[in-house]
Amino acid sequence: MKTDDSIELSHADLPQSLEELDPKLEAKIRRKYDLRIMPIVTLIYLMAFIDRSNMGNARVLGMEEDLELTGVRFNITLTAFFITYVLFEVPTNIMCKKFGPRIWLSIITCSFGLLTMCIAFCTNFAGITAARAILGIAEAGIMPGISYMLSTFYRRHELVTRVGVYAAFASLAGGFGGLLATGLHMIPPWGMIHTWRNIFFFEGILTIVSGVICYMFLPKSPETARFLTEEERRIGALRIQLEVLTNNQTKIQKSHFKLAIWNLHTILMSIGLFCSLLCMNSIALFMPSLLRTMGYDSIQAQLMTVPPYAVGTVVCIVLCVLSDRFKTRGIIIGGIVAVLITIAFAILLGVSMDSYGVRYMAIFFATAGAFTGSPMQIGWLVENSAGPMVRAITSATGVSIGSLGGLLATWTYATDYTIGHIINLISGVVIICVAVTATINLRWQNRQRALGKKDHILQGLTQDEVEQLGHSHPHFRFTP
Repeated sequence: MKTDDSIELSHADLPQSLEELDPKLEAKIRRKYDLRIMPIVTLIYLMAFIDRSNMGNARVLGMEEDLELTGVRFNITLTAFFITYVLFEVPTNIMCKKFGPRIWLSIITCSFGLLTMCIAFCTNFAGITAARAILGIAEAGIMPGISYMLSTFYRRHELVTRVGVYAAFASLAGGFGGLLATGLHMIPPWGMIHTWRNIFFFEGILTIVSGVICYMFLPKSPETARFLTEEERRIGALRIQLEVLTNNQTKIQKSHFKLAIWNLHTILMSIGLFCSLLCMNSIALFMPSLLRTMGYDSIQAQLMTVPPYAVGTVVCIVLCVLSDRFKTRGIIIGGIVAVLITIAFAILLGVSMDSYGVRYMAIFFATAGAFTGSPMQIGWLVENSAGPMVRAITSATGVSIGSLGGLLATWTYATDYTIGHIINLISGVVIICVAVTATINLRWQNRQRALGKKDHILQGLTQDEVEQLGHSHPHFRFTP
């Protein structure tokens, strides 16, 4: 496919394999991507996570009383978001593939910014529940859309670091969101906007601005990136095409759904994401409430969320970089990330309520583990699928099923903190099992292909059929 801005890839002098690519040129291309793409996707994900999780901040700053969110009403408003969020993951990411990440991500970012502003004007339980449900539709495409978009620019062993960097800012968003909420709620009343309403109104404006920035500066594809030279555009597109063994998926087919969904790795990663997003959203939505049980008032609870989130950001980035450096995922996820989650909730479950210092330390562990697990697993899922359409469906499917964990998280601490800690503890153990099973499976798959036991798949296929094989191609190697 060729556009007015694109460049022709079929030059005879282009490299014919990944080994022929110039490492220095690739490094230069990566640096340019990092300087242009990463700040933009980090910004829009930061705003998405703030807009999604600011209910916890608003709750302790007066929203619960003003809107009479008594009993389980607050949990119902949270659940309304995740129901639509889960249902629209796959459709919205297919739309992302159809319209292109630049246009689609810009549209949905502006949309959920506008919807966040609308929450500032809600006056009752029914209104805020409806607004949160619609917000879930708008935000559904953000995480899988960004992950898919990055996979069109970065190679597989560059991907997890980048997913980790932008997702790490979900952790930072928690701390920044607490500081921002504390400042915004102090703005003097103007009209009906006051205290917690300021949080939604001004954060919505900032999100709309982020959507405009996304449209203005995010490139469509490597072929059309104007900040690259002509040679860099050719190599930028070619290196992705050579690695995934196909670049010929322009129309959605049933086979794409089969490749994306009906394989063991997608199933395992979906289970792992369910548990990771359960833990992550439990922390994001209820950390201020957990801290209030330690004797802090509303403002102190907001400020005490900052250190755990800051540590979580650093841990996420460091572990993702190490994962790419050593080209391994399962060992880090199962041996470090899930262990942190398990230890954290075991401590919260086992120590007495008046052991404030130990419980606060456990929140550091929980945040570091929970906010690292999901980006690493998303990267692990996307990099082990091949073909543009297949990757779009795979990432959306994994996040969609995983987001059911986010839905469950809205109820984990609804009535009893002990029950919530038990659920999250079990989730940590399940992530360990998933990581071990996935690692064993991928290593076995690679061994079978290295021995030539999958070569028969190519027999009798046309070139077009070979290009549709994606990660089922015998020459494709998985990252364990």
